[in-house]
Amino acid sequence: MSWLGLDGFALLDPWFLLFAPAALLAALWRARTPRAALPTAAASLFAGVPPSWRARLRPLPLALATLAACCLAVALARPVERDVLPLQEQGIDIVLAIDTSSSMNIADMDAAQKTRRMAAARARAREFAAARTHDRVGAVAFARYGELRCPLTLDEQALDAFLGVIDTVPEGSELDGTAIGTAVAKAVQVLQKSDAKSKVVVLLTDGENTVHDIAPAAAAKLAKDAGLRVHTIGLGNGTPTPFGFQPLDFRELRQIAETTGGRFFQPRSSDDLAEVYAQIDELEKVELADPRYRTVDRFEWPLACGLATLLLALLVDALLLRRAP
Repeated sequence: MSWLGLDGFALLDPWFLLFAPAALLAALWRARTPRAALPTAAASLFAGVPPSWRARLRPLPLALATLAACCLAVALARPVERDVLPLQEQGIDIVLAIDTSSSMNIADMDAAQKTRRMAAARARAREFAAARTHDRVGAVAFARYGELRCPLTLDEQALDAFLGVIDTVPEGSELDGTAIGTAVAKAVQVLQKSDAKSKVVVLLTDGENTVHDIAPAAAAKLAKDAGLRVHTIGLGNGTPTPFGFQPLDFRELRQIAETTGGRFFQPRSSDDLAEVYAQIDELEKVELADPRYRTVDRFEWPLACGLATLLLALLVDALLLRRAP
């Protein structure tokens, strides 16, 4: 099948256009070929007589017939219009689980500015959420307990407002703690009714699990069974001591990521955290299908124009012009 297109329009059988120059050549040959003459008086007798309107219209039927042939040639070439069908794009449902325990107040994210872990986590989470324009994103905050702060939403402004007010719980209060397993279980609860193509949890914490209501390993199995992928982020440089920072053991975070098919990251600064979210953004992309097109036949107009012009040529020739028999 041939295809000749321009600006959304195309011809499926463009070789039919060859009939148009053939019709023009035939019309030119017919116009230059003299007709058979009848015996009559000397033509000089009519030298001063102006031509009648019928004589002036004598070339019109041939011109109309030629135009009709060109229009019909275009109709036979099958003009179509290509409409791009809208993509049924399905995004990803993502839950950001952010640790709000008191240790997130430690300012070790930027040596010069002494940026708090919570400030860095909040700012980078807001940047990440703002970039996911086609995905529903929700937020869970956790310390001793897990709390849904924002349900899955496409409303970027509402989500940004919820993320903007997330902060740490008071140190030593009954709310303080690090319930990693509970946070994962809460994210599973939020995502279990989702019908998205991909469901993802991004869990950020700066400590080890200290609440044993739900073990991290059990929560990881729960997420895996629900079809969730969990990326885990171990933030910070460790626990501060008089002799410097004591590194944390992030084996539980590694296990959660490994069990669910996610990845573990360990950023040590705000810039590192931004790079982590950029990597997660690249990992969690929906592959868009190639553009699909719908072809709509548009031969009706040249066909109608050709038939109408041909009919007009026949009527002009039969009703307006007179010829000798």
